[in-house]
Amino acid sequence: MLDVHAPEHGIHGVRDFAIHLLTITVGLLIALGLEASVEAMHHRHQRKEAEAMIRQEIQDNRKVLMDNSAGLKAEIAGMTKVLEALEVLSAGQKLPEGTVKEEDLQFREGPMQDSAWRTASSTGVLSYMDYAEVEKFSGAYKEQDQLQTMEELALNDYLQLVPVLAHHSKDMTPERAKDALPFARNAMGHLSGMYFIGVGTLGTYEEALK
Repeated sequence: MLDVHAPEHGIHGVRDFAIHLLTITVGLLIALGLEASVEAMHHRHQRKEAEAMIRQEIQDNRKVLMDNSAGLKAEIAGMTKVLEALEVLSAGQKLPEGTVKEEDLQFREGPMQDSAWRTASSTGVLSYMDYAEVEKFSGAYKEQDQLQTMEELALNDYLQLVPVLAHHSKDMTPERAKDALPFARNAMGHLSGMYFIGVGTLGTYEEALK
């Protein structure tokens, strides 16, 4: 807040008035300039802090996604075996014991974070950043959201499929196998979607971190 005080001595003539007015004007301009400089420095600090946090979050998510990639390949291989087994059983044929193992139905995906990005968005700090950089960050988090949506769909498939196989694995009838097949096919589709979206997400991570 800026304060303007009355002159200590009376104003005598136009010259005194002009000098006093000029003094006030210069003082206000200096004060406004200092205030703007302090605000600009504060915004610059916020921007740098937000950029650092977002970059670190993307780096952490990149590591999680790369760590998940080996597990995802195993999940796809396991679901392939489950799907093939259900197709054989639905045709009324028998499977050799141990064709499908418990680990073939494992689903483990590490969580990815977006708190730094959401905080920067909600506080308006993104407006202080370079537009092109914000676009790269936005693209990375958009791909990440799509990947996590696909993960949720795959998890739901597993939650519906696992109880059916667990309770009827030893005496699986063709009818029961046919009922389970759509869940297995959906799971395979969503796992494949996770793989391809994951590749795209890694690409947007790399672009955002340049």
